[in-house]
Amino acid sequence: MYAIAILDSGNYALRLCSILEKKGYVFEVVPTPCQIAKGGCGYCLKFPLEYKDIVLQEALLNKIVIREIYRVEPQLMKNNYVKIY
Repeated sequence: MYAIAILDSGNYALRLCSILEKKGYVFEVVPTPCQIAKGGCGYCLKFPLEYKDIVLQEALLNKIVIREIYRVEPQLMKNNYVKIY
């Protein structure tokens, strides 16, 4: 199962992804799903759910604000997004 972190902009998502890659983690920046996008199009950080605490810690250390984190539950036709942070 994986999760997505919603940040203030795509640039913050790319920056956080880059910081995590330098530490050996390989995550992905993907378009924010329209079901949860609040301000039009955007990008979010996609990562395995078990790395949630690491993502939050690195964001805090680097003064990057994570607005929300959703657990992605795959469904038959569409994914279901459950807010966990």
